[in-house]
Amino acid sequence: MEGLIVSNILLWALLIALAFAIMGLVRQIGILHSRLAPAGALMVDKGVSVNEPAPQVTAADRNGRPVNFGYAGEKGQLLFFLSPTCPICKSLLPAIKSIAKDQADRLDVVFISDGDMEAQQKLITEHKLEDATYVVGPEVGMTYQIGKLPYAALIDKAGVLRSKGLVNSREHLDSLFEAEHLGSATLQQYLHGQTQTQPHTHAH
Repeated sequence: MEGLIVSNILLWALLIALAFAIMGLVRQIGILHSRLAPAGALMVDKGVSVNEPAPQVTAADRNGRPVNFGYAGEKGQLLFFLSPTCPICKSLLPAIKSIAKDQADRLDVVFISDGDMEAQQKLITEHKLEDATYVVGPEVGMTYQIGKLPYAALIDKAGVLRSKGLVNSREHLDSLFEAEHLGSATLQQYLHGQTQTQPHTHAH
């Protein structure tokens, strides 16, 4: 009987220790996530390299009008890849619309999705995207090798891909423009380059 009580106590002690270990891990993951979050749009795909000519493809918008991607023109393009089943995509729509309005003189914003047209229409109505250029079909996503959403790509008016990446927040979106100004693919790449070029004046 006494042995049973001792083994029960030991089991409970082990369980409590395990719970604390898991809590510690969860906290570490949280810290890691908060460190990663502001680092800018994350490039996780292969696709075309930044500062190279963007892949050229033509696809019809939802009204059947042709939209050219990656060609030189009067304005640059911001491609926003989304899905009606992606909550983060929807949460970023106000920011994308704001960018479209603020940058209208130099940038065409194009929404790109795929799948059920009824779900697309519902998203368009709900978020008042009736006047936006909205392409439904797999061609552009396949050409740009988009694997995860929400994703954005910034192409300048010469048809050069200036920055790209997964965008989970307004900060990530802003980082695409930062990266464009800094001439880097992503903000992390720029910061990484800075740390490499700065002389080390003291030991860490």
